[in-house]
Amino acid sequence: MADDRVIEALREAIETVAEQRAAGLVSEARAEAEARVRARLSAAFEAAMLEEAGRIIGLDPSAPAPPGPLADAEPEPQEPPPVEFSSVELGYYVYGVASAEEATIPEDLDGVDSEHSVELITHRDLVAFASKVSLSEFGEEPLHENLNDVEWLEAKARAHERVLDHVLARMPVVPMRLCTIYRSEVHVREVLEREHDVFADALDRLEGKTEWGVKVIAQPGALDSAAESESGARGEPEEDLSAGAAYMREKSRASRRRDAADRIAEAWAQDVHDRVAAHAVEALLNPIQNPEVSGHTGDMLLNGVYLVDDRAAADFHAAVDKLATEHQPHGVQVELTGPWPPYNFVKGSIEAAR
Repeated sequence: MADDRVIEALREAIETVAEQRAAGLVSEARAEAEARVRARLSAAFEAAMLEEAGRIIGLDPSAPAPPGPLADAEPEPQEPPPVEFSSVELGYYVYGVASAEEATIPEDLDGVDSEHSVELITHRDLVAFASKVSLSEFGEEPLHENLNDVEWLEAKARAHERVLDHVLARMPVVPMRLCTIYRSEVHVREVLEREHDVFADALDRLEGKTEWGVKVIAQPGALDSAAESESGARGEPEEDLSAGAAYMREKSRASRRRDAADRIAEAWAQDVHDRVAAHAVEALLNPIQNPEVSGHTGDMLLNGVYLVDDRAAADFHAAVDKLATEHQPHGVQVELTGPWPPYNFVKGSIEAAR
């Protein structure tokens, strides 16, 4: 289960690389614009001060201006200095948000950077679980490079999930995406203020509930066998045919088997989804994962997530167990994963703002 969660976190991180890069470009453009405006204002102030000083000491305003910058000269554009992250410059990595009334954290809970423990940043009735990180590792450019390092990413994903596991065991939490970084504690509080209603609504909805995943995986050949059995049950008289006719008949049979396999796969997935969703508060279908991503063999038929009231968890688990027993003779696995941070059931989009 832990490996499944790390894989999901890795997939989420990869999807956000493009978003993070776009945000960085906007920040760079804003910094360049500010530098240009600053240069223009500086020249205008300088000209005004020289004119006032000349009036005070009695200089003829019509006399040629002394050497130096002309009042109406167009200042040369100044490029903003490159942003560099030193090893001592720190940002804040945010794991999730909870109610301030319930929030506690041990002093020795390490963050994704083991040199810094997880701490609480409180604003109004909300609290963010965060830890300091070096921007030489988690700043925009180095982070973009690190997200392409699978070993680095896996280590951070595991640390991220470890912190969330600790929090989830004690209180409802709105989880943040992997590698959500803010430049300062002030910026974290700004997000808590700006997204206050989104966080508050999510925490109310998640109170006393847990996210679980259910996957249905047909082992290699299981669908073909079921389709063959279905075709055989219908029966089809054999007759002597020419080679060409026999070939066309076999092609027709293969097409019918494929159609039957598709129908069977849909029926199995729908059966599982409907019966487990009956024990959940909310249910969603996530995209089917390729074997390369999930590590399974065979055909994934269902990748569902379910928000379950903790008081109904026993019934939910019993339903999954019963379905697993029913489908096992067909070569189909019904797998329960979780508990998960409720990423799939947080309404709205709360993005990092470095």
